[in-house]
Amino acid sequence: MTGHRIATLFVFLLIVGCSQSKEGFPIRPKAAPADLIVINAKVWTADESCPEATAFAVRDGRFVHVGDGASVRSWAGPDTGCLDAGGARIIPGIIDAHLHLIGGGLQLARLDLRNVADRPDFIAAVAERADGMPRGDWILGGRWSTESWPDVAQPIKEWIDAATRDKPVFLVRMDGHSALVNSAALKLAGIDRDGPPDPPGGKIDRDPRTKEPTGILKEAAMDFVRNRVPEDSAAEQDRALAAAVQHAHRHGITTVHTMSPWSRLAVMERARDARTLTLRVRCYVSEDDWTDYVDHVMAFRNDDCLRIAGFKQFMDGSLGSRTAYMAEPFADKPHLSDEPRTAGEPRTSVRAGARRRDWRGLLTAAAAKKGEIQRLSAVAEAAGLNPAFHAIGDQANHMLLDAYQAVADANGPRPDRRQRVEHAQHLLPGDIPRFADPGVVASMQPFHKADDGRYAERAIGPERCKTSYAFRSLLDAGAVLAFGSDWPVVTLNPLKGIRAAVTGKTLDGKTFVPEQNITAEEALRAYTVGGAYAAGDEDRLGRIKAGYLADFVILADDILSADPEQIGAIGIKATYVNGLMVWP
Repeated sequence: MTGHRIATLFVFLLIVGCSQSKEGFPIRPKAAPADLIVINAKVWTADESCPEATAFAVRDGRFVHVGDGASVRSWAGPDTGCLDAGGARIIPGIIDAHLHLIGGGLQLARLDLRNVADRPDFIAAVAERADGMPRGDWILGGRWSTESWPDVAQPIKEWIDAATRDKPVFLVRMDGHSALVNSAALKLAGIDRDGPPDPPGGKIDRDPRTKEPTGILKEAAMDFVRNRVPEDSAAEQDRALAAAVQHAHRHGITTVHTMSPWSRLAVMERARDARTLTLRVRCYVSEDDWTDYVDHVMAFRNDDCLRIAGFKQFMDGSLGSRTAYMAEPFADKPHLSDEPRTAGEPRTSVRAGARRRDWRGLLTAAAAKKGEIQRLSAVAEAAGLNPAFHAIGDQANHMLLDAYQAVADANGPRPDRRQRVEHAQHLLPGDIPRFADPGVVASMQPFHKADDGRYAERAIGPERCKTSYAFRSLLDAGAVLAFGSDWPVVTLNPLKGIRAAVTGKTLDGKTFVPEQNITAEEALRAYTVGGAYAAGDEDRLGRIKAGYLADFVILADDILSADPEQIGAIGIKATYVNGLMVWP
């Protein structure tokens, strides 16, 4: 991304010469002329000092003036492009504050089971992908969920063994916290009725009678098979990134916060150096122990296109996989009958090794180690970076907030502190006000409410649901919300996320905890101003304001006056980064 001139914009049908515009702008440059003037628009600026405007000017990739048609006339010069928006709604470029950029791009080419309707459809889709594949090739992808099926039983390896035979399978559940593998993959990983034992923070599902693995691996146990999957080539990763960037732009997204392992940085660097990375990327390096990466991160070349903003780790699992770490047992799975407790599993109400114990989910090995979350957070802060911890269960969130508070108390106030809680889905009521502490950010994904709302009450009961996806309560408490998608876990489309936050509608047509609904404008702020703040970009991104980077989106309908039920269907007319059109 550069600030070079935007002559290519003249191919856009709405652009007309600006020596004498439709509003009769005379050419009287106030300073250096603008590269682009946008007129006849309904501009939601996200700038409190000027919330609405009808025109703005862009020069060298930044907004230089925001106001009305009359006030921009002095910015027009003989080479200025002029875009008549035709009364369309324009918003700041959308910031997706949590996704997995290259993983999402790779998933675009893999088996997608998100929309299969039932077990026969699931089996048929896997069989179709396996048909004709060479022996030994891996079948990858997934994103399946049985929650809306007539029979919600989880899949097992016997469903797919006959169709896949000697082709190993690794199909992640929708949330990425469990996976279905076939017998060929289990054999490669050395998993059978005799072992291995569950790893810290993970679980191999087994038949309680025979001890044979069912094919479902949860959390850290997925690594037994995942580590056997061949690494994607550099060329495959480059193509995945390019596909992901265009997929983001078509949804109005101009900046993303990607949770990515260190190895993915090289892919993004190649694109930046080739000047093909038109998406702003803020990376949170996702590794087990950040200490080993601090020197590498400090030596990294950051700019407005690509910047390392912090580190990312996990506290627990997910609601769908029943591995989110809860203060009380799951309502639909209060006990677990299995082998003795392993490191990282929840504290039990009976002695370790008993056949029945409370099932409250799983902590990761790091979260289960006393003082480790606080230590990692302090390491990040000492390097001038910020921690981002995945926390879904209410007790996982409570533990993380305790660790963050301990670091803040030890180090004192810091204006650039951004202690991110990724997901913050299920909260203890007393923890909601703690999100208003300076520097704490609730990084949430509203479409998860539409997804998990189908089964959340069954999983944790109605009382705990009252403070689940607590957008309204968090805003009322003074918290900063930063919205994202978690793509490829769910759709990348932010308009669908806004619809979920505004209506509370679930994928099966029900309404889930409507008391936590927020307005469309509040949701937009979480996708713009909130996302900018979460990565320390609040002085340059998230607003249409003079001096800010010129990222903006032209919508096909006015999101602020549209029927809330129809928000998810609003299209994107055009996406601009640095004042340059990057989509279509």
